[in-house]
Amino acid sequence: MTSNSEAENAAATLRDEAQLVDLSTSWSTAMNSHDRAKLEELMAPEFELHKWDNTRKIARAVWFDFLFNQIKISEFEHTAIVARVYGDVGVVTSKFPITRGTFDDKPMGELHGYLMDVWRRTNGHWQVVSRTSVDLPGRERAPEASTQKNP
Repeated sequence: MTSNSEAENAAATLRDEAQLVDLSTSWSTAMNSHDRAKLEELMAPEFELHKWDNTRKIARAVWFDFLFNQIKISEFEHTAIVARVYGDVGVVTSKFPITRGTFDDKPMGELHGYLMDVWRRTNGHWQVVSRTSVDLPGRERAPEASTQKNP
């Protein structure tokens, strides 16, 4: 039997997780529309972008410069967003089946991959503090249907 406080905690966690999924979607929308005010609201001052193998570490100010002055995204999709909440820390995992654009007007090629975002709640307000990306070349391919032949 579940106590009222356990049920209330579980319900609060589900609400927090749903909120983080919504915030992640808002963050992607703000990036695509270059909504600086929304990005400032959602991204902590100490935000950093990391590559999964630690070969890239980009501070928030540099990230903003890239987004507003050097990168032009022509296609981006953000899917399979899943949030988990651990007190005042949230972890959001997702994938991007396609992104295509230019950097300093030079084609970047097509990429797909996976993202892991760490969010922190301070005074009831969530902000993303870190994004780790796994970038893979090309567009994500649909899984191939399994074909087995009977002997």
